[in-house]
Amino acid sequence: MKNYTICLLLLFHALTGVAQKSGDFIEQTSYNDDKRGTPRTLQYLPEGNDFVCINGKNRYTRALYGGPTAFRLETSDRPVFAAYIEKNSQHISFWIQVPGKGKRALDSASFCEARYNAGKRTYLLRDKSWKKGELRITVLALYDREGAVWKIDYNNMPAGSIVSAGITKIRAQKLSRSGDMGADPPGVFEATDNPEYTSTCLLTNSGYILLDNLQLSTSNTADIYEAAEKERQKLAERIQIETPDPYINPIGGALVMAADGIWDGKSWLHGAIGWRMPLTGWRAAYTGDFLGWHDRARKHFDGYAASQVTTVPNTIPHPTQDTALDLARAVKQWGTPMYSNGYIARNPNRPDQMHHYDMNLVYIDELLWHLQWTGDLAYAKKIWPVLTQHLAWEKRNFDPDNDGLYDAYACIWASDGMYYNSGAVTYSSAYNYRANKLAAVIAQKIGEDPEPYRTAAGKILAAINARLWLSDKGYWAEYQDYMGLKRLHESAGVYTIYHAIDSDVGDAVQAYQATRYIDTKIPHIPVKGKGLKDEGYATISTSNWMPYTWSTNNVAFAEVMHTALAYFLAGRNEEGFKLFKSAVLDGMYLGDSPGNFGQISFYDAARGECYRDFGDVVGIASRLLIQGLYGIRPDALNNRVVIRPGFPAAWPFASLKTPDLTFQYKRDLAHDTYHIDTHFPILELQVPARKDHIKSILVNGRPAKWQLSAAVAGYPLIAVTVQSYSCDIAIEWEGSDIVIPPATGGQTTFKTATQGDMTWLGAQPVHVAPAPDVTYKAFSQVIPELCEPLRIDTQWNASVTDIFKNEYRSPRSPYTTLEIPLHGIGEWTHPKLTADIDDAGLRKDTVLHTNIGVPFRMPHTGKNIIFTSLWDNYPDSVQIPLTGNAAHAYLLLAGSTNSMQSRIANGRVTITYTDGSRQTTNLVNPETWCPIEQDYFTDTLAFKMNQPKPWRLHFKTGWCTQDLGSYLKIKGVYGREIEGGAGMLLDILLNADKELKTLTLETLSNDVVVGLMAVTLQRTYK
Repeated sequence: MKNYTICLLLLFHALTGVAQKSGDFIEQTSYNDDKRGTPRTLQYLPEGNDFVCINGKNRYTRALYGGPTAFRLETSDRPVFAAYIEKNSQHISFWIQVPGKGKRALDSASFCEARYNAGKRTYLLRDKSWKKGELRITVLALYDREGAVWKIDYNNMPAGSIVSAGITKIRAQKLSRSGDMGADPPGVFEATDNPEYTSTCLLTNSGYILLDNLQLSTSNTADIYEAAEKERQKLAERIQIETPDPYINPIGGALVMAADGIWDGKSWLHGAIGWRMPLTGWRAAYTGDFLGWHDRARKHFDGYAASQVTTVPNTIPHPTQDTALDLARAVKQWGTPMYSNGYIARNPNRPDQMHHYDMNLVYIDELLWHLQWTGDLAYAKKIWPVLTQHLAWEKRNFDPDNDGLYDAYACIWASDGMYYNSGAVTYSSAYNYRANKLAAVIAQKIGEDPEPYRTAAGKILAAINARLWLSDKGYWAEYQDYMGLKRLHESAGVYTIYHAIDSDVGDAVQAYQATRYIDTKIPHIPVKGKGLKDEGYATISTSNWMPYTWSTNNVAFAEVMHTALAYFLAGRNEEGFKLFKSAVLDGMYLGDSPGNFGQISFYDAARGECYRDFGDVVGIASRLLIQGLYGIRPDALNNRVVIRPGFPAAWPFASLKTPDLTFQYKRDLAHDTYHIDTHFPILELQVPARKDHIKSILVNGRPAKWQLSAAVAGYPLIAVTVQSYSCDIAIEWEGSDIVIPPATGGQTTFKTATQGDMTWLGAQPVHVAPAPDVTYKAFSQVIPELCEPLRIDTQWNASVTDIFKNEYRSPRSPYTTLEIPLHGIGEWTHPKLTADIDDAGLRKDTVLHTNIGVPFRMPHTGKNIIFTSLWDNYPDSVQIPLTGNAAHAYLLLAGSTNSMQSRIANGRVTITYTDGSRQTTNLVNPETWCPIEQDYFTDTLAFKMNQPKPWRLHFKTGWCTQDLGSYLKIKGVYGREIEGGAGMLLDILLNADKELKTLTLETLSNDVVVGLMAVTLQRTYK
């Protein structure tokens, strides 16, 4: 979540000197702890375009938005409601009074069928006390004012029945996130214990109830209802889809309503409910053009074009880090490289505001898609200065060394806990590649010089392929360090893969291979529920990084959907659709809000299900549906559109209607037919070959040519090009079926395959040997009487408690960047975070006798650790002389690590024998290296260890355990602070037949400190 409360809290901490404790995170609160890991049930079922539930339990979880203001009507699975009005939200109750039966709340009826259909909630109510009577209630938000209207139909209700409604204050005095699901406590919209109803009304037969200006009334409301329904229907029909899958069909209307909910009349917002605020990025603005709202898109882009800084030259050189925020990020000062010409501010028509993200990248990408949809060269010429100043700004800030690769400065949604310290980052480089490539195309068409942009794009692509593409593994690295050993961080997040594919960085083979990395390396979490047929649905986490920090390892719907889009773009339609449908089932049917485009999934370990109709999700879902599933890829700058449907092979039909085009597909035995109407003069239809021969292709009844396309790898793809705004394409197949086996193996290579008339690059599995199982149980062979604690006193260079008291000032990047704060802990959203390390429990005796039988030498006072680091504070490495023979070396280590150093060796221990042979143990976060201040949260899904958890030694108590969290009763996922801190124990099996010479400890990662407190050798004899 893009968190603006951060600014105020950071200012408070900067001014007061108050240090944040580990775990002091703004987005740490979860109201779903009781649901974590519990079985799920399919709460809603699809019926036509409706999301349907029977006797549901969810209250105030489906919002109806109406007009462009923040007003919304919260609806429930039963007829109880709330009107959100900032600082004055109201609860709305309905009752039924049946003669002789008393008055009771309508939400207690014994039977309630609730439906959600694109901005409309409908209820069918029955109750034993009504005999054969029924009530049908339909509710709409108003579009011309802040209010709502209910249509209530009596059917065989007992004579004298009265329906009444009342409005009163909600229970919560203050809402944290506008009452959004999972972000505010449950029940905030309920009435108070002793409600005072400020307005009531009643109906004695069928009629309407209007909410207007916080008053309920029944007069003159029929016309208001009809007008609202007409406006709703117009919106709902904007995107019409039909597929064989009933779970997909309701999405079109629901998506339009969510998109309308994030439109405030001027710009696309960060969210419809929580985070309802304008932002330059993130991905919300994709929705405008992909759903055919080009007029709204233009208004959004114009507003932010007017927010680009154009009168503030860069007069202050790199680096420009904020000393008040411990150097973690750029200082907000005009004239710095970041806050100078080219920068785009956070609100439309306000170039005088500074923000702490690089939202330029996503805004420009959305703007380029707008031009690809419209082909408006007059607008391209008008907006050209915005594009060129942006490109210059990006280059000045994030590729100042001119190597063609770009730093990533909080430029994507999943960036709050991430910093790259001027590193070369795949996804930011990919964005800049696409922007420069299209700038060259635009320049050519509007009379500008394309060569600088063509050259820049070529340089970026060559650098990505040379330095970030892992050719032996088949995917892109997350980043390469600028500092230190300039290592590649190979544990890429999903955003690395999908942005590279989305920006056309990879060719067909690279795109396929990179999605195989998602298949095999990114955690997959089963999506299951009672009532849902188990067909292997699964969602994914954004990475496998540890320890948990907000936005680095979450199950976030926009990330899942963008990854699904990447699968479609890579031509892996079955996998793309499975991931797409998994997200749909997870959020819209198994989740608590029908048809929800929420931010965070139930399966997210830290937050659980939270937020509704979130801007990023709405925007990328628009692309996933239109560009992914239906395969519409506009290229209006070249007067063409490419359509490569991503339908599952089993689908016999599908259709789509948008303001931009009509698409209809039908399959009958060996015949495929397509009817397509667009505003593009040239159409290229690309479809997978079903058989190895084509008997005929007819376009508008006439024979047409076809060719093989290299747009995808893994199967044959044919292409038919048509110069017409409207066409009927009929393909008749013959010959043998093309059978493509599913992808297997750890990696994939390709070789040319031929069958009949078809030739393609066929996928070949590469079986990667699994990592060997760890069969030895650490510390299972301890023989205390053979243990010899070594004297390393003279090499101790620090007290372990110094670790976060030090200032780590050098070496630091010479450029403006996001980097670890001054004291070596936290990240740019928490620069004042710290932890109190207390080693008092280790200083009680000169030898610490542990509960696992290993004694360690410890001093009463003074220095007690040898720190190594790539910081200048300590040496990069240290060497300890050893003698004799031993079966085990037991090490007590302590130091720092963080999620940016996850799944990579932070340090290394090397044992050298007198014969010159060596054995090396890498200290890898999380398996063999731990943060001194916190305990890893682990599970079997997104936070999985690849081997048993490391042993820890708690400093305050001296207790050793592999489950420090249980020992200290540490709860939750965030922070997981260890009171006083803890070291890590390492059991190194030695070759007892060889004579020992040295032990070398070295630090490999930037940011971290790796320390050795004690070494104990277990000799082979006493």
